[in-house]
Amino acid sequence: MRSKENGEVGKTISLNAGKFGTEHFAFRAALVLAVAILCAISVWPMQAEAFNQEGGLIETGSAAALLVAGIAALVRYRGISRLYIGVVLLLLAERELEADIYAVDSVPYLILHGMDVLLDMTIVRVILAVIVLGGVAWHGVPNGWRALKVRAPFLLVFFLAGMCAVVAQGLEEVSSALGDEMTTIMATRLFVLEETLEMFFSIGILAAVLIGWPKSKPDGTSDEQITNSDMR
Repeated sequence: MRSKENGEVGKTISLNAGKFGTEHFAFRAALVLAVAILCAISVWPMQAEAFNQEGGLIETGSAAALLVAGIAALVRYRGISRLYIGVVLLLLAERELEADIYAVDSVPYLILHGMDVLLDMTIVRVILAVIVLGGVAWHGVPNGWRALKVRAPFLLVFFLAGMCAVVAQGLEEVSSALGDEMTTIMATRLFVLEETLEMFFSIGILAAVLIGWPKSKPDGTSDEQITNSDMR
């Protein structure tokens, strides 16, 4: 009976996966748009800098995307074994914004400062570590492997988003290493590229969460519920 259920699960996933979803127009259009934006800010870094200041449009957009992704993940991926997904995304959203850029008596400052104080508590860090590490081991690794085998579209989006974060970190390291040896324009170019790639990371993570949103079936169940019925 178990093997029959597993076979049905695999069949269901395969019908919805295929080739990572790269044949869709939206996927290709998003890649072209992202490359075009990166090329544009590389050519006009000084103009793009206005949108990349601390607390500016790009940083706020990145935090907002991660916040929405975190909330969506908490709603979408219910259960203690999958709680880590929403928790990690919300922590990343909090990390994107600094309390110091807001007025001391403002609501954003009070919220962010309160979060910083809370996250500095040892007991809170221990609880978060247990949730994240336990969730990755119990749910993340098995389902990641299953998604890879069936070429789930959300996994490719997640991978590309992660690559954006890696490249952004690399640009930050290069900028720090070279320091005063770079011209002002080059330093600005690396800075705006780094911030834009971090925004792409946030948007990509949000897209990966939304792509995984359950599709209703005639019997009232969902693809994700069927897929993970044996993983809970």
